[in-house]
Amino acid sequence: MKLRNLLLIAVGIFVGYKLATKMREDDPNVVSGPRRESGSRAVRTVSAQAQRLADQATTKSLDMIKRARGSLRDRASNYESDEAVWN
Repeated sequence: MKLRNLLLIAVGIFVGYKLATKMREDDPNVVSGPRRESGSRAVRTVSAQAQRLADQATTKSLDMIKRARGSLRDRASNYESDEAVWN
């Protein structure tokens, strides 16, 4: 019984080690390092502005969600309910 447990643990360690080394390998399909910029200056400007607008929209939507949650919390606090729900 003890020898079987020892063998199972050893096999588990071996398989875990092999999986860890396999997971640490670089993926050949992923390009890494500096890449040459392609496209014109106008395309880069438009894409940068689009990214800026997307960031602003994300910030505004998160602010609206926070305000909506706050108003819901205020409405729910007007009702007699268990306070443990909000903690």
